[in-house]
Amino acid sequence: MIKNSILTILNAIGIDKNKRLAIIEWFNSASIKMAVKQQGLSVLIDILRKIEPDISGQEYSGKAFFNDYWELKRRALQSFQVKLMLKAVENLKMSDPVVVDIGDSAGTHMLYLKELTKDKYNIETISVNLDKEAIDKIKARGFKAILSRAEDLDLGGKQTDLFTSFQMIEHLHNPAIFLRRLAKRTSCRRMLVTLPYMKRSRVGTQSVRNNSQTTVNAEMEHIFELSPEDWKLLMLHSGWRVVHEEIFYQYPARIPFLRAIFAAYWARTDFEGFWGAIMEKDLTYSDRYKDWEE
Repeated sequence: MIKNSILTILNAIGIDKNKRLAIIEWFNSASIKMAVKQQGLSVLIDILRKIEPDISGQEYSGKAFFNDYWELKRRALQSFQVKLMLKAVENLKMSDPVVVDIGDSAGTHMLYLKELTKDKYNIETISVNLDKEAIDKIKARGFKAILSRAEDLDLGGKQTDLFTSFQMIEHLHNPAIFLRRLAKRTSCRRMLVTLPYMKRSRVGTQSVRNNSQTTVNAEMEHIFELSPEDWKLLMLHSGWRVVHEEIFYQYPARIPFLRAIFAAYWARTDFEGFWGAIMEKDLTYSDRYKDWEE
């Protein structure tokens, strides 16, 4: 692996572990900064920092570390997600839409959305998570939240105008059932998702690959890491058609020579980037399949 090769070289010339990690994070930060600038997200990141200055407690609590590098990495992804959220709501016809965020860990994205659209919409948000700690964080903001598995979500027939789900579907054992149930059991006709970007599909399950002896939960484990083309097929099979898609690369993708190097590096050490898709309900193919587990 490229990262391991870099670490081996740094170790061979006598650089200690902490300095090696600092060099890797400096390299990664430089890559992301160039990517953010190239993809026109710098201003939006500044706006998000003003709305929510501290995101250190947003995600999985097992990540005890949080430094400037991780802050930048999370902000870059958030800015991409928020950009797509704003696009997803721009054509909503009503002044008081309902947005349901499935897999929400702290209410941060819903805070961004409400603040950035308050002059145009009075958005009602509902967050969903299977972790009580996440639900408590969201409710502490004064937002509505439901403790539920994504696949078992029951909104009781409540009108919903947009579903969002950020870096969640890859954690599900059966994403097709999740998507199908949203399409059939709710009135919502639009959904936004973001997922890790993969050129080639694979099964994740890193704890199994690494023969880990540590207990893991859903938030810690990816099950399916599919390419955009395979996700689109699965989504259409499940009742959703992609109408808009974008990729956020974690490196400057418009510099031909550097692109190949950065792409290989990120693909082996993390992900090249993240794929985002806005979908509209389309049951054409989904209803032709007669053996759904409903």
